[in-house]
Amino acid sequence: MKTIKAAGLLFLALLIFAAPATAAELKLAYANLQKALNECEAGIKAKDTLKDEAKKLEDELNVKQEELKKLKEEMDKKGNVWNKDTKEAKDRDFKNKTQEFQKKYMEYGEQLNKKKQETESDIIDELRAVVEEIAQKKGYTYVFERSVGGLLVAPPSDDLTDEVIKAYNKQFRAKKSK
Repeated sequence: MKTIKAAGLLFLALLIFAAPATAAELKLAYANLQKALNECEAGIKAKDTLKDEAKKLEDELNVKQEELKKLKEEMDKKGNVWNKDTKEAKDRDFKNKTQEFQKKYMEYGEQLNKKKQETESDIIDELRAVVEEIAQKKGYTYVFERSVGGLLVAPPSDDLTDEVIKAYNKQFRAKKSK
């Protein structure tokens, strides 16, 4: 029992005396990749591109919706004078077009969401590479992600976000000009 206590005390003493040496070697920082994604030039351009695509798809859906509206109005106005076959044909046509519209609406939403996720994922991967470069240049042992929520408190002096944005923008401009 005494040997276990002695070994425990020896281990504790080693930790106490070794901790300052280890702490001196640790260099910590953090970056908010969500903020970097939203503020970097590639992120802003990607949002604008997605917005333009969404507008085009929305315009296309609006045209289809207007067609449905006109067909419904025609059915409401003329439905009483049509024979049974015509009325059933118009009802089938309206149901089919409504289903097509709903299907397109879902497809477009999924398409935009997939494109957004792919684009953001690519940019985040590139931002991570920039963080790694900065960490190596400046000798950081660890760089944490601020936007995930795991890092609650940290000094602003250890925030690399703005530096990451600047370095990424520089790379983005160079890649764009080629």
